[in-house]
Amino acid sequence: MVLNEEQQLLRDTIAAFLDEHAPIEALRALRDTPNSPAWGTELWQQLCELGAPAAAMPEEHGGLGFGWLGFGALLAETGRRLSATPLLSSIAAAGSLIHRCGSHEQSSHWLPQLASGEVTATVALQEGQHFHSKPEQCTAVQGTISGSKTLVMDASQANYLLVSVALENTETGIAMVASDAPGVAINEQQLFDGRKYATVTLNQVTPDTWLEGDVAKGFGRALDEATLALCAEMMGGARETLDRTVAYLNEREQFGVKIGSFQALQHRCAQAYCQLELAESTLLAALTAIDRGADDIADVTCRTKALAGDCYDHITNEAVQLHGGMGVTDEMDIGLFLKRARVCQQLFGTSDYHRQRFASLRGF
Repeated sequence: MVLNEEQQLLRDTIAAFLDEHAPIEALRALRDTPNSPAWGTELWQQLCELGAPAAAMPEEHGGLGFGWLGFGALLAETGRRLSATPLLSSIAAAGSLIHRCGSHEQSSHWLPQLASGEVTATVALQEGQHFHSKPEQCTAVQGTISGSKTLVMDASQANYLLVSVALENTETGIAMVASDAPGVAINEQQLFDGRKYATVTLNQVTPDTWLEGDVAKGFGRALDEATLALCAEMMGGARETLDRTVAYLNEREQFGVKIGSFQALQHRCAQAYCQLELAESTLLAALTAIDRGADDIADVTCRTKALAGDCYDHITNEAVQLHGGMGVTDEMDIGLFLKRARVCQQLFGTSDYHRQRFASLRGF
């Protein structure tokens, strides 16, 4: 990440904080504690006080104006530590939807509350087993919405759900629903990455409000911003996985020598490093494009998510193999990165989904 001085200072501050308060051991504690929350409330409030949620938000709405490049650097640090926070669900995803699809008044009301941590939200977009941006099953009839959403991040702890709804005129609407509203049923599950997700069922639910901006124009842009934020976390995780693997190869001895001296293993690490550099460069270009207001965000998002998904999968696969039999044990952190990579691959569309989307955008 090529950051300015202020962005680098914020990133380093958050990194030092996460090292102390949200290392991988904190994820293990959440995962292994029955009925644990999706994230630590005290941790989230401290991150809010440090300004992490406000990093990418416009200054006019209570943000710090560090841009998506600065915010992406923060998410990369959470990826390196597998820290469980609502930065992705509440800020990158829900915050972007409100900013891009809400009216100016709605943005002015909700974004400062999200930035301060006073309110948290998440997005309910996916229907069924595979991601598709256009809602089909969740519909609105006479002002109430019914349907179900799957793989909803942090749903049980969020105050609000932003639900994509198929309207009668075949357009998409975004309803803002209180998570404890009558007719909302949240079936929470902990997936193997240790995070909390849910299937959300809505039965004739009356929304608190509908986003009143240009949803047709802003919905896709908001999804792209959330997807690139996820990619930033993925690249942080991939970088940490590779660093840990190289360090292990330089420590582990076999046949009386460090296994890192074996040329065949060096080649595998070199290939992973090149793949990581390519994916990170693509992500850097994409985040910079958002900050500059470029028009081709959809194209660069497809390229970035496809490369990031392939890269994270490949590096975690290699890491487990290069750690030998220990790589598949739960006591080794490497396996946790592999599990996170598999879930990240499904969020906001897989690599194959984004290749197909890229082809469609190009007229194929």
